[in-house]
Amino acid sequence: MMKSLLFPLFLLTSILVQSQVYEFKPIWKVGEQKTINITHHTQEFENDTLITDSTSANEIKIEVIKENKEAFIIKLSLENQALQSAVSFYHKIGEELTEYHDLQLIASINKETAEAELINWEEAQTFMFKSFDAISDKLDEKVPEKAAFASFLFMPLKEVFKDKKNISDYMLENIHFMLSPFNQEFNLNQTITKVETEKNPFNPMQEINATTKLTLMEVNEDTNSALIKQEVFLDLSEFLEMIKGMMQKMAQTFGANDSIVGEKSNEIDEIEMDITNEMEIIFNMQSTWVSKAIRNAIVTSTDPKDGLKSRTVVKTTYVIQ
Repeated sequence: MMKSLLFPLFLLTSILVQSQVYEFKPIWKVGEQKTINITHHTQEFENDTLITDSTSANEIKIEVIKENKEAFIIKLSLENQALQSAVSFYHKIGEELTEYHDLQLIASINKETAEAELINWEEAQTFMFKSFDAISDKLDEKVPEKAAFASFLFMPLKEVFKDKKNISDYMLENIHFMLSPFNQEFNLNQTITKVETEKNPFNPMQEINATTKLTLMEVNEDTNSALIKQEVFLDLSEFLEMIKGMMQKMAQTFGANDSIVGEKSNEIDEIEMDITNEMEIIFNMQSTWVSKAIRNAIVTSTDPKDGLKSRTVVKTTYVIQ
């Protein structure tokens, strides 16, 4: 009789454990300071032959500077990418333009939704455009033969700082993993799926559908840690159709006959393009800070003309201390 009672009790306990809901919210403290150490390891392959292999590193400093009823206010200190890039043209530029070393971003993180709002975007924009001018002037003075090329390379970065939305996207690109655990109702080993729009990595002027899947893989009560897996799937079908349309128009504009136009369309139909974007996040449930995250991104494409298969593998490791 005792055995028959114990089994249903064990079964009920198992069901309750499996169905436990985990919901994480930030409980940071004013004055807390963290450093995100970021390492990027990039490999490029052509037909499975390694062409380039490089590693770079940078860091972001975070400080919780204020708190109110609705949100935490944090300050992010990021290395000025323009100044870092200019070092390859003139190695002393960092020593001579010290006032432009770090970009300061102030953001509000909602306690309930974890939505991030950039507060000082206008100041950040002014800082960066002043740094572009200062860098250009310095390069004109020290290495005039390289100044024009450097200005050309800075054009994509200038686009990033043209308005509030772009600057906000830039900020989120650096801290999104830190906010992923919040504002979700997790069940162990169950996947949360949401569809949003984001910028096309092949064409930042275009937005595409992105499906994000979050899965709480493991909870360790002894170490107060949780392992969360994040997968992002991008829908590139509309982008490929746009390329096909552009190539057809170009062929028609230059007077190509119908057979050439058809040939170009067939080439586009044979293009293969895919992006794999996965991340594992280790979250400290007591401090409510992410302690580590590892992102693996793989971009593959095939050129139908010569059958060349290109693959770029980027492993990014974030360690918060």
